[in-house]
Amino acid sequence: EVDEKAREAMTRAIVHLLYRDFDSLIHLDTKELGFLPRDFDTEELKPILTKVLTGGLLESGSDLKKRKRKLMEISNELNEIFFQYPFQVPGFFALVTRGLGLLEGIALVGDPNFDIFMASAPYATKRAVSILGDHSLRRMSRSFTSGRDSQGIADV
Repeated sequence: EVDEKAREAMTRAIVHLLYRDFDSLIHLDTKELGFLPRDFDTEELKPILTKVLTGGLLESGSDLKKRKRKLMEISNELNEIFFQYPFQVPGFFALVTRGLGLLEGIALVGDPNFDIFMASAPYATKRAVSILGDHSLRRMSRSFTSGRDSQGIADV
């Protein structure tokens, strides 16, 4: 079972990723979730991880095939980074990602166009509001949408 503190930290990390708050994601969330030691200086990692993450899933839109290819590319890049720095993958995180992969696979058998991001968005938003508060989430959303270009893709 994933304890409440870890669930809240995962929610914050997902929100930070979606709203491109890479400072918080890299400097705070990686440590809070146990991916990096609390005393590790993340300054060197920030540009490396930001580059990997900005070229990621968010730009793939709703094209599931493109998103899956991109996910594999990101996974390969992150694997390289994880071996160069003192990363650890917490046990609960491995279990959660395995579970999500399994559930997505089952859903894709029934509906080849199933989009786990769209399906989970209402719950994720509700959960984020319960943890971060409506005001914080709205402020992040305004910050995110003010950096969008004409196609609705956030500028980097």
